[in-house]
Amino acid sequence: MKSVCAIIPEKKLSEVNNALHKIGVSGLTVFDAKGRGKNLPEPNQMGHWLYFSEFGDSNVILIISKDTDVQKIVDAIKTSAGIGKIMITNIEELIDIQKNTKNEQAL
Repeated sequence: MKSVCAIIPEKKLSEVNNALHKIGVSGLTVFDAKGRGKNLPEPNQMGHWLYFSEFGDSNVILIISKDTDVQKIVDAIKTSAGIGKIMITNIEELIDIQKNTKNEQAL
């Protein structure tokens, strides 16, 4: 099993969610985040003033999947988001508290 974690711009969340839904991803977790990369965030306008915020609004998406599904998840995120970072890590053990199941049965 793998954990796929993606940091994407907030404005791309709906597109990414739709793309993941189309390939059969049934569950995911989304966190609101702020951060900065190599480039400055886009300028915002407040009244007549134009300002640059120190950090841009982002979302972190967390998906736990079978090893065989990782590549299609990564492809869907890359195509729909167009920008961001994707991290893939191994999961040693997964437990579903409600169903009292472990590992792939807990997916």
